Amino acid sequence: MARFVVLAEDSTDAEAIHAILRKRLGRPTVQKHSAKGSARLRNKAAPWLRLAARDGYERAILLHDLDRDPRTQALNDESTLREELEAIPCPARIMRLVCIPVEELEAWFWSDPHVLADVAGRPFTASFSPHNIIGPKQKLRDLSRAANRKPRWSEQDNPRLAEMLDLELCASRCPSMRRLLDFIGG
Repeated sequence: MARFVVLAEDSTDAEAIHAILRKRLGRPTVQKHSAKGSARLRNKAAPWLRLAARDGYERAILLHDLDRDPRTQALNDESTLREELEAIPCPARIMRLVCIPVEELEAWFWSDPHVLADVAGRPFTASFSPHNIIGPKQKLRDLSRAANRKPRWSEQDNPRLAEMLDLELCASRCPSMRRLLDFIGG
């Protein structure tokens, strides 16, 4: 079985990808690195990939959200971001996937009505185009608010929600998930 290294902007994203790998492959060997931000991820990715290659890891998933420009609120350009991330040196013996969820990984959860029902505490309709949702993380928080207005969902729940996620349904609605599942196999 392939050994994976996951490089992500934060630990909840890395743990969510780990949950997806477990769901798809059983018990793969996974090394996780969280950068605590996109700039640090770009700076640390090459050294982490070298360490992973040294330790015998064969596949790398570099997860980076497609953020919005804070001035215009328009999405940044995915192809430019992909080029920048693919330019990060990667040892030849590691197969690498640059996975770019549109806006945030939390958009994936909007594809599955069962995940949304868990977050909302009631049945909720999923989106056929979750990658078009503006602010999916904040919208999950809003969806989870109970009568006392306190949210039931936090980013710490992402690994649990990733385990619940219907991966094929999500892949049919989110191109970034389709690429991830094709890369993972299983």
